Amino acid sequence: MKNKKKSIKNNIPLLVFGIILLILIVLIIIIYNNDDRTDKIGNMSIHYPRMSNVNATTKFINNSDNKLIEYSYSNFAWSYAYYGEVVMDSGDIYLFNCSESHSYNSNDCLVRKAETISSEDLAEILKYRELINEKYTTKNEMNDYGEITISMVKDDIEIILIGKGDNKITNSSKESKKLLKILKKYNIYV
Repeated sequence: MKNKKKSIKNNIPLLVFGIILLILIVLIIIIYNNDDRTDKIGNMSIHYPRMSNVNATTKFINNSDNKLIEYSYSNFAWSYAYYGEVVMDSGDIYLFNCSESHSYNSNDCLVRKAETISSEDLAEILKYRELINEKYTTKNEMNDYGEITISMVKDDIEIILIGKGDNKITNSSKESKKLLKILKKYNIYV
């Protein structure tokens, strides 16, 4: 009996260490899974698209609208990750997640409607789309971090407006800056 008490007494520091470690792991999981979609990496701030919980049984939305703007995170370094938001030419904003289907087409993975852009803002976006150009610069920033981009579809060509992550991409057109200002009202920004 004395040996059992002595054995338990000797293991108390180990037990306390285990409990503290478990609490730290739970805190890390809570912090990692919070709803804040902005990370700080050095002096760079990264804002992620809304991610919807998608599993293999999710029924995707069929939508005949054309994609106007895509706001996405993609990373293929360690596993396939491709999700984000698309603005359709109707002004509807849909969430998509192609991470499980491994599709490269966000229209194949629409999950749910998030909100709708006002008719005034949609008219402005369509006006700027006609004027925007493909002049952008790119600079390698990181490796294997993934990339968050906002791009616009014009005449079946994807024009990058801005991007951060593995590469820093900046579109130099003034229309791009005006478009990004409108999109920020809908929480679409990098």
